[in-house]
Amino acid sequence: MMQIRLVTDRAQPVIFQEGRRYLQFAGTSYLGMGSVPEFEQLIHQGVALHGVNHGSSRNSNVQLGIYDAFEAFFASEAGATDSCLLSSGFLAGHLAIQSLKPEVDLLWIAPDAHPAILPEGKTGVPSQSYEDWVESCMQKAQSLMGHRIGILANAVNPLIPKVHDFDWVGQLPQVNQYHLLIDDSHAFGVVGDTLFGTYQRWAHLPINLCVCGSLGKALSLPAGILLGNADWIAAVRQHPIYRSSSPPAPPFLHAFIQGQALYLHQKEVLAKKVAALTARLSDLPAFYTADEYPVISFANPVWVQALAARGVVVSSFPYPGPQDAPVNRIVLSAAHTDEDLDYLIACLEDLQAAR
Repeated sequence: MMQIRLVTDRAQPVIFQEGRRYLQFAGTSYLGMGSVPEFEQLIHQGVALHGVNHGSSRNSNVQLGIYDAFEAFFASEAGATDSCLLSSGFLAGHLAIQSLKPEVDLLWIAPDAHPAILPEGKTGVPSQSYEDWVESCMQKAQSLMGHRIGILANAVNPLIPKVHDFDWVGQLPQVNQYHLLIDDSHAFGVVGDTLFGTYQRWAHLPINLCVCGSLGKALSLPAGILLGNADWIAAVRQHPIYRSSSPPAPPFLHAFIQGQALYLHQKEVLAKKVAALTARLSDLPAFYTADEYPVISFANPVWVQALAARGVVVSSFPYPGPQDAPVNRIVLSAAHTDEDLDYLIACLEDLQAAR
């Protein structure tokens, strides 16, 4: 089936291509910060204060104070002892797993763990459910003693969607040492009451907790971050990946610190839209959402073309590999208007009725 593809100068909720208007329900800009003029003004303000970019190692003898300020602020709000910034979420994940590997004897990898946190040549079992994987981990732990075990998982499977629970890790036999590495890329800005992901939610567990992820999705920052205890972050900062890589562009970090009220407003707007849409989906069982997450999934691939014919473009592409079947999702954003969502629901009702 032909893939729907739009090329645009700016990925707004409404896109025009070849004279036709499309509503876009794709991407990962959950909070729609790119549609908030005041946020864009803060980025321009950040350019004036800190320059366009700072392409120098964080270990250079010339430093910008905005990096330390951002890391201290984010770590404090997330409930972590410390954090460190990278230029992308993928690089942050790669650094996290490279730093973790020497500390563990075994790795248990969740079926939907993002490639950013996977050691080379290793992966989870995609056909396995998260629940079955948890059960297998708990069974394996009963037969082990004195092992250092690394557990790798996403905070959220945004494809289903599902927000994962990690309380089970606290029930594992304490004769072993556990390191839990969570990729919060799809949790930052969306999951929980704050903008800062799931670190605080799991900080009570009797484990070594590490969180990493992209800040480029809901938070719209071209950066990645690692969160953890002070000793681990100090060791991370000595790793060649960190020492030899450039930090993210500073204007966006300024905009995030100064724009907290804007972010929280967008988060509240999104939550209300998701709640309203979830209630309306109760009569449309072919379309699924859960955990108050701003993604609607559906299985019928024909509906991708049917929606496009109605001027609605959804997320649909092979994942994780180019030979895999397309994953079909409707991604909601705080930037979508009530009229956008009314039209979307009308389209979904038509497709459901025509089954």
